[in-house]
Amino acid sequence: MSDLDKNNERLVIVTGGTRGIGLAIARQLAKQGYALALWFHQRKPAESLLAELLSCGAAALYCDQVNVSDRASVVKALAALQASPYAVYGLVNNAGILQQKPFESLTDQEWDHLLDINLKGSFICAQLVMPLMRHKGLGSIVNISSSGGQLGGTLAVHYAVSKAGVIALSKSLARVGADNQIRVNCVAPGLIETEMTQGEISSSAGVEKVNQLIPLHRVGQPDEVADAVSFLLSDNSRYITGQTLNVNGGLYMG
Repeated sequence: MSDLDKNNERLVIVTGGTRGIGLAIARQLAKQGYALALWFHQRKPAESLLAELLSCGAAALYCDQVNVSDRASVVKALAALQASPYAVYGLVNNAGILQQKPFESLTDQEWDHLLDINLKGSFICAQLVMPLMRHKGLGSIVNISSSGGQLGGTLAVHYAVSKAGVIALSKSLARVGADNQIRVNCVAPGLIETEMTQGEISSSAGVEKVNQLIPLHRVGQPDEVADAVSFLLSDNSRYITGQTLNVNGGLYMG
């Protein structure tokens, strides 16, 4: 069976899948013939975008408004997929938020909210999806971390903590899922050009990071992250689990 034929039978859930890196991942996976479930929180995808993804080759397309930090919301979204003829094969935990604020002025509410989305959301989605994969004896989870979780950051301490947690979560889940051939890996992007990072890229600190700290001397593009994610979902990475693939232009070489 060809890769395309196998992908046509596989459903991949992409959280935060309608903008930025998540949208680039969705476009890449559509071209590879997967059935896609795109979960969004606030911005409903335009009909033109959905038509584009189907025309790219997606076997099927399901969209749902989901709050990944709310277990009931995730349960409801998964229940809606039960009528689908496709087996849940992949999960891309991409949904996340960024806040830059001095550590001394962070509030408990801001800390909790960011970790709820970035870390707890990945935990909830993985915990609820893994039994579906276990039933089939096959699956691949890709969690999106960040170089911030590897390097730390003075203006986004809670963000760095959440993304470091995602890396640890990925390693732990790789061990949990291994007996059932569920692979769990992590992609850690560096400075990627998206709507969320425009402020940093245009700042003096961002310019300095590109010129002084990134050996390739440029920001990354969302499709470059999508390439890494699609590899880790594919059978080409069938002997890879518990790993963090860095897509950062050399910003962090761990």
